[in-house]
Amino acid sequence: MRRLLFQAVFLAAGMIVGVYASGDVGPGLVCGSLVAVCCAAVGEYAGGSCLTAAMLVIFDCMTCLVPSWYLMLPIAAFNAASLPEADGRPLFVTSRWLWLVPMVVSPLCSGFTAMVVAMTALLTILGFAVGLLCAREARLAGEVRRLQDSRRDQIRRLRSRLAENDEDRALAVRAATLAERTRIAREIHDNVGHMLTRAIMQTEAAQVVAQVSGQEQSARQFAEIHDTVGEAMTLVRKAVHDLKDEGTDFASQIAAAAHSMDDTGELQVRLDNGIESAPAAVARCFATAIREALNNTISHSQARNVSIVLRDFPALWQLCVQDDGANRTFTAETAATRIIRPGDSTGIGISDIEERARALGGSSVCGPYHEGWRVFVSIPRPTPKPAKEENARVRKGER
Repeated sequence: MRRLLFQAVFLAAGMIVGVYASGDVGPGLVCGSLVAVCCAAVGEYAGGSCLTAAMLVIFDCMTCLVPSWYLMLPIAAFNAASLPEADGRPLFVTSRWLWLVPMVVSPLCSGFTAMVVAMTALLTILGFAVGLLCAREARLAGEVRRLQDSRRDQIRRLRSRLAENDEDRALAVRAATLAERTRIAREIHDNVGHMLTRAIMQTEAAQVVAQVSGQEQSARQFAEIHDTVGEAMTLVRKAVHDLKDEGTDFASQIAAAAHSMDDTGELQVRLDNGIESAPAAVARCFATAIREALNNTISHSQARNVSIVLRDFPALWQLCVQDDGANRTFTAETAATRIIRPGDSTGIGISDIEERARALGGSSVCGPYHEGWRVFVSIPRPTPKPAKEENARVRKGER
């Protein structure tokens, strides 16, 4: 917009000088102004291109032949300043400085007064200087935009790197936390659990000795101690199981099960885990089902690809293990209708999957599906207890 404003000022100045020189606006001046406007439009549209350079060469050459066009020379000089200086091509070098020729030649054959020539020459030099400033401003603006884009790109990359570092740090902290919980559970089980077991056995032995010796009061006291230590053992066992369950990483356990057969080199396993976390019992059930399904695939089919998909629905968790190899046990006629359910003589593995699913209130279906074999397990989510029931339990002292 600023370039157009400057060129409009130079066009108006040329028209004013032309009216001052001849007292009227002649056809040559009008034609020159129109060509100058075309040069300005091409310069704004095409920038420092060959088309702009060619238009400027034509205008400068015609200015030497048509003296009245000399008054529009400031516009040509302004656009010539925007051409690339370091391009090196002859057309650009020529058109960048060709306006000097008509500025010297045209006054000799135009008959303009010295005042008009001086004013036009001053406007031409001023137009070239203003064009240089506008071109330099455009280059600096482009450089600023490039630097801003580069800075934004660096900021995006730094933020992405920080997010990755935060994610890695969170995963490391979680892994360390889970490992520490597992270690604490193991320590309690190996040390405190064994000591409490020994104390229970000692109180039982002391109780028997007291009963044989006829010391009924001591026997009752040993029985009370036995009950207390047994209750402590139950609490410790529950705490150990809770710590061990909390130390179970669902994603790691599923990934380990999915890649348990990688060393055989016979299967390509694709895992799509849509469950972020689930109870330890569900994790063990799904991991066992995946291992058993992969083992059956290798042992009883010609499959080469296995797809493992886990989905987290509002009411249940779902596992589907599908391979692409037909089972050797069934023919093509029975493969489409035969479904393996509990009670079929299909081996221990499939029955174990079904039993584990039923223990958690779920179900499983194993059988041929889409030219392959599928293991499908669904485990319902635990239903939260109503608030009124929870409050009643609290009032009764159950919690």
